[in-house]
Amino acid sequence: MRAARRTAADFNRAKRIAIIALTLALLMWLVAFLSVGGEWFLMWQSKTWNGQDAALRMFTVIGILLLLVAQPDAEHQP
Repeated sequence: MRAARRTAADFNRAKRIAIIALTLALLMWLVAFLSVGGEWFLMWQSKTWNGQDAALRMFTVIGILLLLVAQPDAEHQP
């Protein structure tokens, strides 16, 4: 947030940490919960312990946030 009032180049460099964190979160939800939990532990068979719907919602939200944050900023927006 400190780089929000600086130049667009500084702000784009500051977004790298957020992009890395969102990418890791996206991979965690995809690999850990959807793939390993769903297929290895057969989470989809349980009616009470099935967290695949929640994992898919989180995966979607994080993916949309990653797309929004990864957009490059310019000094003058059109």
